[in-house]
Amino acid sequence: MQSHCPTPLQTPVLIEQVERIRTAFDSSVHSSKATAGLLDQWLLSVCAVSPYVMRTLAQFPQILTRLVETGQLVHYPKRSTANADVAGLLATLQDDLRQAQSDSSSTPTLNSESIEMSVLRVFRHRQLVRILWQDLTGIACLEQTLYELSILAECCVQAADQWSYDALVKRFGTPRDDSGREQRLIIIGMGKLGGFELNVSSDIDLICLYAHSGSTETQESSQKSLDNGEFFRRSVQRLSKLLNSVTEEGFVYRVDTRLRPFGESGPLVMNFDGLENYYLTQARDWERYAMIKGRALCGQAHDVVAFEQLVLPFIYRRYLDYNAFESLRDIKRKIALSLLKSSMVDNIKLGAGGIREVEFIGQAFQLVRGGREPRLRVRSILRVLPLLSELALLPDEEVQALRQAYRYLRQVENALQMMRDEQTHSLPVDPVDRQRLLCIMGVSEWLDFKHTLDDHQSKVSICFANLFAMEGEDDETDTFTSDKALEVEKDVWAALSTESIDEHERAGLLVSAGFVADESLLNSIDTLSRGSFYQRLTAESQSRVERIVPHILVLVKNTQDPTQTLVRMLALVRAVAGRGGYLQVLCDQPQALEHLVTLFSKSSWLAGFVARSPMVIDELLTQPTLAADAQTVFDETRTLVQSLLHSELDVQMDSLRHYRQAREMRIACAQLDGSLSLMQVSDQLSWLAESIIAGVLEIVIASLAKRYGQPGYVINEQTLHSQIGVLAYGKLGGLELGFSSDLDLVFVHDSTGTKQVTDGPKSVDNSFYYAKLAQGFVHFMGTKTPAGMLYEIDFRLRPNGNSGVLVIGIAAFSNYQNSDAWTWEHQALMRARMVFGSEHLRRRFDEIRQQVLTHNRPQAELRLAVANMRERMRSALGNKQPDLMHLKQDDGGVADIEFIVQYLVLAHAKEHPALLTFTDNIRVLDTIEQLALLPAEQCQILRSSYLALRERLHRQALDERSALVPFDDSLCDLKLHVVKLREQVLGAPANG
Repeated sequence: MQSHCPTPLQTPVLIEQVERIRTAFDSSVHSSKATAGLLDQWLLSVCAVSPYVMRTLAQFPQILTRLVETGQLVHYPKRSTANADVAGLLATLQDDLRQAQSDSSSTPTLNSESIEMSVLRVFRHRQLVRILWQDLTGIACLEQTLYELSILAECCVQAADQWSYDALVKRFGTPRDDSGREQRLIIIGMGKLGGFELNVSSDIDLICLYAHSGSTETQESSQKSLDNGEFFRRSVQRLSKLLNSVTEEGFVYRVDTRLRPFGESGPLVMNFDGLENYYLTQARDWERYAMIKGRALCGQAHDVVAFEQLVLPFIYRRYLDYNAFESLRDIKRKIALSLLKSSMVDNIKLGAGGIREVEFIGQAFQLVRGGREPRLRVRSILRVLPLLSELALLPDEEVQALRQAYRYLRQVENALQMMRDEQTHSLPVDPVDRQRLLCIMGVSEWLDFKHTLDDHQSKVSICFANLFAMEGEDDETDTFTSDKALEVEKDVWAALSTESIDEHERAGLLVSAGFVADESLLNSIDTLSRGSFYQRLTAESQSRVERIVPHILVLVKNTQDPTQTLVRMLALVRAVAGRGGYLQVLCDQPQALEHLVTLFSKSSWLAGFVARSPMVIDELLTQPTLAADAQTVFDETRTLVQSLLHSELDVQMDSLRHYRQAREMRIACAQLDGSLSLMQVSDQLSWLAESIIAGVLEIVIASLAKRYGQPGYVINEQTLHSQIGVLAYGKLGGLELGFSSDLDLVFVHDSTGTKQVTDGPKSVDNSFYYAKLAQGFVHFMGTKTPAGMLYEIDFRLRPNGNSGVLVIGIAAFSNYQNSDAWTWEHQALMRARMVFGSEHLRRRFDEIRQQVLTHNRPQAELRLAVANMRERMRSALGNKQPDLMHLKQDDGGVADIEFIVQYLVLAHAKEHPALLTFTDNIRVLDTIEQLALLPAEQCQILRSSYLALRERLHRQALDERSALVPFDDSLCDLKLHVVKLREQVLGAPANG
C-alpha cells in the first residue's frame, strides 16, 4: 500500500477524524520524532483503506497509545506474551471498574462475565489493529499476517476456556476421571485456524472434547457435583457466549461447533471413548477431510497427545486410500455445482478458481496419500503445495501456479475483510471500496487487478478440473467407451456368473469366448461370481466387480496369452475387491487398466507382486520418472527415513516395504515397456537396495543409541567413535541385482585399541553392541509383516561362514583374507564393494581388497583351484536333463563366464591393478579387452553371451519361471562358444 492514500479516499470527514485520533494520542503520550514520523506517514493511509481501524482508534484511543508505548506497532510481540497481555488487561480493567464503582454509586456493577467479555473485545481490537497496521504498511508478509491472526484467535479461546473453567470449578468443584486425575477441556481448532492460516474476519470452527468420564470433586458443602460431560457442556456454552455475544464493544469471534460428531444434533462436547466409537462406526470421509487441519488449541499435554494418536489412523490410512476417491468426488461435485449459483460470481473463496479449490487440491492428496507419505501430514496448505511437487504428484509449474494463486487470493481476501472487519469474500461493487482494494493491493487500475485475479483463478480452475481425472463426472455414465465388444463381454460375464450354469457349460462358454477352460481360470471365475468370497462383499463392491470384469475380458483378448492374463487380472480383482476404491480408480482411468493388463500379460511376477501389494497401483496412475542417479535415490530414501525416525517399529517396517515395492513396480514397468535396459534395471535395483540398507541402519542405530549410546575406543589416550561398514557381495556387489534377489552382506567395524565400550546410559562392549545392531538389522529386513519382507539377508560369506561372528573388525577381516581365506572367497571378494560406511572404512577396505587380490599366485595352481570349484558347482547345482539348460549353473551358463572373469582377475591383478577398478563383469571384461588378456572377439563373445543369459534370467524371473529352459538354436550356439572359451582359459574338466 502506498503511504499516501489516493485523493478519492481523502475526504474532509476522514481527515478530520484522523486528526482527532492524532490529537488524542499526542495528549496522552510524549511521542518521539520517530513515532511522529511513523504516524504522519501511515495513519491517514491506514484509516483511509480500513474504516474498521479508524472506527476502533476513535472508540478506543488507548489502543494506539498502548501499541506505541510497547513498540508493538512495528514489532511482533512474542507469542508467549500474548496470554499475559490478556491477563494484564483483565487485571487493569477490573481495577478500573472497581475504582469507578467506589467513586460513583451510579456506576453499574459488572459481573465477572461482563468484565471478561470487555477484556476479550478490547484485546482483540488492539491486536487486530496491530496486525492490520503491520500488513498494510508492509512490515508483515502474508504468512506472518495469517500466523498472527491465528495466534490471536488461539489466545482468545485459551483465555475464555480458562475463565469458564475457573468459574465452574468455583461452583461445582474440579472435574476428575475415575482415577482422580484432573480433566480439562480439549478444544480443537479446525479449518484455517488449525492450519495457522486464519483470515482477518473469520468464524472459528471448534470441536470440544474431554478425555475421560467422571465427575467433579467438591471441596465445600455448598458445591454441587456434576458429571464431567455436564461440566464441560456448560463450560463450552459459557466460552461460546464470551466469544460470540455482541456488546457495545463488538464481538470476539463467531463460534461454529457444527463440525463436531453428529453435527448440530450431537452433544456439544464428547469424551475420547465416544469420539473413538463415532469414528469407528459413524464418521464420514468428509470428516476425515476436515480433521486434516484439526489442531488442539488447549488441553493438558498428555490428553492432546492421546487425541492425536486417536485421530491419526482415522484421518490417514496406512495404504494409498483410493476408497476416499468416491467421497472426494462427491465433495468436488458439490463444489462444482455451487459455482452455478449467481452469488458465487466474484467470490474469491467459493467461486471458480477460488481459495476453496486450492485447499481441496492439497487436502485431497493428503487424504489419499498421507497414510503412505508422512510428509503430507501437515496442516498448512502453503506447506502442502511444495510437497506435491517434491513427491511428483503434480508438475512443478502447476504447483508454482497454485502457490502464487493461493497467496494472491488470500491477500485479496484479507484486503476485503480489513476494510470493515466483515466476513466477506465478494469483490466490492462500491467505487470507494474498489479504490480501497486497489490501494491495499498496490494496483492503480481495476482492469489490471481483474486481469491478474482472473489469470490466477483460471490456473486454479484448470488444476481443479483435472484433479484425479474426475472432471465432467456429473452423472453415472461409464468412463469406458461403449462398443460392441464390451457389450458382448458383458453378456459373457453375465452368463458365466449366473447361478444355474454348470461347470461343463461354463467351460464351453469360455472356449467359445476364446479362452482355455483350465482349472485356475474356472476357480477364479467361481470366486468372483458366486462363491462365498463374493457373497461377503458389500453391494457396492459387487457392483464394481460386475462393472470392471467385462472391460478386462475385452482387454485381455489383445494379449499373447489371454487365459493366463485373465487369471492374473482376476486374482488382482479378488485381492482388491474388499477395498473397492482400487477398482473405482481403474474404472475411472481406462488407460491405467489397459496398461496394467499389458504388464500382467508380460510378467507373472509383476502380476503376483501387484496382487499382494495393490497399493503400488498408484505408480501406474502417477507414473513418476525414475531417478537418473544413485544420489537422487539415496536422497529420496533418506527423506523418508528421517520422517520415520520417531514412528513405531511396525510403521517404519511397513513404510519402507511399501517404498521398496513402489519403486520396484516402476522399475519393472520400465523394463517391460523397454524404457530401461537390463543394466539400467540392475543399477536402479542396486541403488534402491543400497539406500534401504543405509536407511535401516540409521533407524536401528538411532534405536540402539537411546540405550547404549555410541561405540567408542581409545588409542593414544584419545577417545574415538567406532563406525560400521557394510560389504556387498554377489549380485549387489557387482551392481547386477535382480527382482526378488537376496542380499549377500558382510558387516565390519573399525573398533580397536582399549576401552572398546559404548557411552550410553547402559554401557556394553562394542562386540555386544555390534551383534545387537546386526540382529536388529536382520530383524527389520527379514521380518514378514502385512506388507511383506524387505530383503532376505545372507551372511554366509563372512569370514568362517555361519560359525563366524556377525560383525568382524576390519583388522580381523584383513587377517582372514590374507591368511585363511580359500580361493573361492577371493573370487567372491573380487565382486565385493562397501555400500555403507565412513570414508575411512571405505579406504581401508579398498586397501585390503587391493592387497589380497594382487597376491602373486602360481597360475597353474590357481587355474586348477578355480576349475575344480566350477566343476563342483556344476555337479551340485546343474541340470541333469539333456534337453534343458540351467541358464546359470549348466555348462555355458552365467557361472562359466563369471569364473573365466574371476580367474583372469586373480591371475593378472598383480601386474594390472586396473582389473580391480570395477566389480561388475561387463566392465571388468572391458578392462580385460583393453589389457589384451583375451582377444577382442572373445571378450565380445563373453559380453554378449553374459548379457543374453542375464536377459533370459530376468525374463524368467518376471514370469516366475525357473532358470531351466529348453534349448533353442541361439542357446545352443551360445553354450558352444562359452564352453570353448572356458576350456581355453580354465582347461577341460577332469572327467573330460
